[in-house]
Amino acid sequence: MFEGAECISYGARVLNEGGYHAVPQLYFPGGALAGCSAGFLNVSKIKGTHNAMKTGMLAAEAIFEKYSQGKDLSKEVLENYQQKYEKSWVAEELYESRNFKSAFDYGLYPGLMHGGLTAHVTKGAEPWTLSHKHPDFEKTQPAELH
Repeated sequence: MFEGAECISYGARVLNEGGYHAVPQLYFPGGALAGCSAGFLNVSKIKGTHNAMKTGMLAAEAIFEKYSQGKDLSKEVLENYQQKYEKSWVAEELYESRNFKSAFDYGLYPGLMHGGLTAHVTKGAEPWTLSHKHPDFEKTQPAELH
C-alpha cells in the first residue's frame, strides 16, 4: 500500500466464459465481433488473450480483403471473417475444450473428473458433446445475496 495514497477508482473485468458453443455469428453489415466481445475464452485453461488477438488479426485480414476489392466497408458483410475463424486454430482450440464448463452442471466432482479426462486424456476427441442444462441468466441472483 502506498502511504497517504487514495484510491480514486476501481476496475473489474468479467470473464466471458462463452467457449465453442457460445461463439455467435461474427459479422453483421458494417461490423464484426472480434477479441473478447465474442467470448473466445478457453475456460479450461483460463486463457483468452491469444484467441482475442488472433481473431482481431483474422478480422483485419477479412476487412483488408474486402477493402482491396474496392468494397464499401460500411455496407459490407464480413462472412469471410467467419470462415477464417472456423478454419483457424482458435476454433480448433475451443472445440477441444467444448465440454469442460458444461460438465460442472453435474456438480463439482463430476466436473473436475470430466475436465481432467477431456483436458489430459481425450484432448477434445471425446465422441460426445455436453450442453448446459439452463441458460446463464437463470442462475443470476441479486447482489445482496452474496
